[in-house]
Amino acid sequence: MENIAFLLERFLESQKNNTAAYFDVDEIISLIDYFLDKDDMSNLKTVVELGHDLHPDDVSFRISLCRTLMAIEDFGSALKLMDYIGDAQNESVDLMRIECYCELGRCDEALDLIDELTAENSPYLEEALVQAVCVMNDMENLRREAGDLVKHALTMFPDSLSLKSELCFNLELQGKTKEALTLCRELINEDPYSAETWYMQGRLYSLCADFERSVDSLDFALTCIDENEDPELEYEIKLMKAYCLYKNESYDKAISVYEELTGYDDFAEEEVEPFLAECYMGLEEYEEAYRILKRIADLKDLEDDVSVHGNLIYCCIETERRKEAIDLLGEMLKRFPGSILEYLSALNMTKDELADSHAGKRHIISDLARTYLGSNLHNN
Repeated sequence: MENIAFLLERFLESQKNNTAAYFDVDEIISLIDYFLDKDDMSNLKTVVELGHDLHPDDVSFRISLCRTLMAIEDFGSALKLMDYIGDAQNESVDLMRIECYCELGRCDEALDLIDELTAENSPYLEEALVQAVCVMNDMENLRREAGDLVKHALTMFPDSLSLKSELCFNLELQGKTKEALTLCRELINEDPYSAETWYMQGRLYSLCADFERSVDSLDFALTCIDENEDPELEYEIKLMKAYCLYKNESYDKAISVYEELTGYDDFAEEEVEPFLAECYMGLEEYEEAYRILKRIADLKDLEDDVSVHGNLIYCCIETERRKEAIDLLGEMLKRFPGSILEYLSALNMTKDELADSHAGKRHIISDLARTYLGSNLHNN
């Protein structure tokens, strides 16, 4: 089949010139996947309409349309469309149906479908169980049920690495970290080059505050990534590694990893840079931390992030920007007075021993808060 660049060019050219063009069903599905990945809803709508015109009864097109509806979280419409696909024992449809039922809180119907597949000795029963547990694990109110289901599933498929992995994740989510670690080590023994499993072990060690072992696990996870892995996985592993280095006070190493991640995408910048600033604060390089925090403090997605603004106030104090600190404190006291004072108090508590040159700043933040509240200094 044509590569996506040429296919895209042909599609966009036909739209620009308002000319009819024929695309076979595989090409339509490729275009749907492309525009969905790019979050291009306008062109996605056009391609879906074109698919309806050219291939209205094609099962693979309808399945692709179901996946599209699920990607935009219209699970009800996706379920309705599945009723028109009609093929019994269609693996793709049944797995999507299970996911939709769970996402809509209709888990009883998902379990009924699994019972039907069990009675029919379905060749994809294991995949159906994995799908149900996976979705339920991601829903906080269903994690206990997910644990019960995966344990039942393992009585039928005791050697399933996918089910064991979901059980391990379920134990992690329920706070049963030691049990999860034991199972995770068993999974590594059975599949020693799984990046996902080493990543899971790294997370579990971090929950135990064993950051050195966590970094070791995450480093090995990175060596296990291959071209078939989810491209998001490497980002997530590096993000966790940087966090563990930060928690272990290896600030320089953490900064190096965070800087690798800042160019990943726009969202990554917003996610990474607050932590990058905290690393510079850990090194007492407050001017650099101030520069980063100043740039991101007004971002729409961070406007209610107390830690970003609290750290900025702290850096203002450390870099002799007293008026800016007072102005920002005044604004934060209006928006979330309790949480900003609590956060600033916590910052002071972590600074038990400041250098002599900073001794006078030990309680300056709490002093500023009291001064502001007591004499309306903000307006002076």
